[in-house]
Amino acid sequence: MSLTGLTAPHEAALTVGREKERAALRGVLGKLQAGTGGCVVIEGPKGAGKSHLLDVARCEAARLGLRVESGEDVLTRQDPHAGIVELGLGEEPFVVILDGVERLSEAASLLLASLIRRTGDRPVLWLLACRTRGGMDPAGMVLEEIAARYATRLPLKPLGRAALEEMGASVFGAAMEPRLAELVHRTAGAPWLVRLLLEALAEEGLVRVRSQRAGLRSHELPRRLVDAVALRINELSEDARQLVTVLAVFDRPCGLHEASALLGRPLVQATAAAHEALADGVLVERERGLDFCCPLVRDAAYAYLTEATRTALHRETALFLQRDGASAAEVARHIALGSRPGEDAVGRLVAFIERIGHAPQQVTDSVRLLSAVGHHEEARALVTRVLQESGSEGEGESGDTTRCSGQALKVQTLLTVASTWLHTGGNDGLSGRAVGLLDEAALPPAQRARLLAVRGIAHLCELEPEAAEKTARRALCAGEESGDLLSRLIADMTLSRCALAAGDLDQAVGQACEAMHLAHLGGRETAQHYPHLLMAPALVAYDELAEAETMLRLGEQQAARNGDIWLQPMWQYQRAQLLLASGRLRDAERAAEDAAACSEPRSPVGSAVLALLAHLALLRGHVSTARYHLRCAALGPLDSLDSAPEDLLWRRGLLQEAEGHLQVAFRTLRPLYGSLTARPRLLTREPEAAATLVRLARCAGAREQAATVVAVMRHLARRHPRVPTLQGAAMHAEAVLRDDPRLAETAHREERLAARPLALASALEDSGVLLWAGGESEQATIRLRQALCLYEKAGAGLFARRVRGRLSERAVQPTDTRQSPVPGWESLTESERRVGELVAQGLTNREVAKRLFLSPHTVDSHLRQCFAKFAVNNRVELTRAVLEHHNPRDPENT
Repeated sequence: MSLTGLTAPHEAALTVGREKERAALRGVLGKLQAGTGGCVVIEGPKGAGKSHLLDVARCEAARLGLRVESGEDVLTRQDPHAGIVELGLGEEPFVVILDGVERLSEAASLLLASLIRRTGDRPVLWLLACRTRGGMDPAGMVLEEIAARYATRLPLKPLGRAALEEMGASVFGAAMEPRLAELVHRTAGAPWLVRLLLEALAEEGLVRVRSQRAGLRSHELPRRLVDAVALRINELSEDARQLVTVLAVFDRPCGLHEASALLGRPLVQATAAAHEALADGVLVERERGLDFCCPLVRDAAYAYLTEATRTALHRETALFLQRDGASAAEVARHIALGSRPGEDAVGRLVAFIERIGHAPQQVTDSVRLLSAVGHHEEARALVTRVLQESGSEGEGESGDTTRCSGQALKVQTLLTVASTWLHTGGNDGLSGRAVGLLDEAALPPAQRARLLAVRGIAHLCELEPEAAEKTARRALCAGEESGDLLSRLIADMTLSRCALAAGDLDQAVGQACEAMHLAHLGGRETAQHYPHLLMAPALVAYDELAEAETMLRLGEQQAARNGDIWLQPMWQYQRAQLLLASGRLRDAERAAEDAAACSEPRSPVGSAVLALLAHLALLRGHVSTARYHLRCAALGPLDSLDSAPEDLLWRRGLLQEAEGHLQVAFRTLRPLYGSLTARPRLLTREPEAAATLVRLARCAGAREQAATVVAVMRHLARRHPRVPTLQGAAMHAEAVLRDDPRLAETAHREERLAARPLALASALEDSGVLLWAGGESEQATIRLRQALCLYEKAGAGLFARRVRGRLSERAVQPTDTRQSPVPGWESLTESERRVGELVAQGLTNREVAKRLFLSPHTVDSHLRQCFAKFAVNNRVELTRAVLEHHNPRDPENT
């Protein structure tokens, strides 16, 4: 059935991932045909595809000419034993198929066992399908004996990721985009749910296929899927149904005592409800408690709840978790989701933080939550109060022990704030407070090491890289001497950031590796600092894009296990940066939108995400959208360590260049040119930026700044000979500086820029422009078309339009510009006509180049052609000739 251009899952798609089981069934049927019987028990949870495999076996038996008998008919005959003997009198092989064996009574189970024993030496094959049982009732014990003594077990495991992606590609006729693939993976490989999801997506038109990629049109779950899951849940008893409803608001396994408390039911009653839901297969038992059989069932059960029910359940859950001593992060999540429309969710969150006290772990969770939602003032106030109160506690009569305890809390609080803002941005006077504590006498070695680590982060936040590196190395030494893993971890993370900003990729990766090792060794205290967020950008700069993607996935999984939702925007932001480097602009835009959806716009992270969204919108050709995002980004602080103010400058300059304001763009970016020598972070993250910076500087007549960019790129390339992108980008920037087509050709050869499609396309485009200016039109056209193909594949609409314009201009030029030109106005190409008209208005070659976005070399070439075709020798004579042919209706001549 065709549905919105898609197809419902067909039989071949439904058996994907079950090839091994189908082969096993074909094998036993082949043996039966040769006269050997037996028994096969297909086991699996509800919806695992047992019935479908029996249907496959029935069809295969018919193909082989084997007789098939229904197990229900055999068991319900008046004398089943005589019936079996009668069926086997002629020694003709036959198959007995019985589905739903777990529903048999004890008597029927005993009868089935007896029949299987009696036919053990006959050509009879028993094919049984049985749901995996949780208990050991009498009937279950009989069936277990049958499976253990007389049968071959064929367990059905969940479908793997490869099988799910193959099924999706079969249904949609195209490879699935990440968001759609992730939705399908949330079925946990349950075949019944995969089939239901794929059919529902196709029927409701929620998938669109574009450029051989299938993607979701909406974040909404298919209505048919939600209704089907709700129907299955509604078949449960009232107690079990209420239990499932309560568990739907959790995003983790839930203990039975938690469910019982939220239901307001005795534990015995909740246990009975849990057993029913477990037996039905809606819930499963995991190490940490009861959970849904797969994430998508939980999603559907949650989507079926009304808004009022969800809000009420989240409010009750938040209250219970506060009493139960759950983590602040989890409580805050339910506080936010349990807020009614128009209610101040942040106010409720702050009120909660006021009540939880000042234990180090609670302070950690509170500061992280407030920072993540952009409320740095509240976080700063909380930190200040903790420091003051811990200080006043130390002045009481309890002596040295209390004073040491107060100092320990101060140090822990400062380290909490520092490690949080290492990712999310901010400083708030950490340096001064750390210095003040360091000056105090009698600090234990571990506390001194931690304070040095805090001070290193503070210097880094204040863009003092030399001081940050020096202090972090002191913290590292102090941490090694005192045996404090946490101070060493923070120091390594700081050194990794310093090295990445300074363009030392080897050290950046090395320090991040060491930080990951320490995070693993230190257990819970160090595990929540996530050096993955440092390793990923360092690996991207190293062109190790696949490894960077793996690093982000592992870090995000660990954060999910730890319940750390506060860093969710950062995972998506880093993923968007990675996809941008990979030239996957559409996917990068989606990741950045996801990051924006879960971050506070006025926070450092939110501003960084908006600046990135502006960059992506500009590359995609949506100039007005880029302008809007940049305005929004400028409203918030852009001081996170993953996105400094220079990033906003860079994106603003790119926007001005796209709008044709080259001189303005150069003035905007002038501070960037001066900082590149000490902080070449932009060039390691986006190597193609070097050529753009050189081009803008040349158009502004600032050759010294252009040469500086080239020198920095050469230094980076020499420093990292194993990073091909840096080698190619250095050659590309120098080619633009020198107008050297041969150097531009060398830049994109030997796959130097293969890892960065946009950088490669930019080098090809400049190579084509320079080759055309040198008269090599055929080779130039090839290069421009190669660049256009890469731009279109990446989704870079802005650059694709520019290259199309260049190709259309060149299409009307003579095939060999070195031939003698035909005299007269009509012989001018479009580019030559525009150059001639602007020169006639009194503009210099450089001014013409800026106006037309051409290099001065190209303008000079066009001007020489104008002189030759008009048979004139200077600008005055050319102006006279142009005025004679002036067309007042042409707006270009106004």
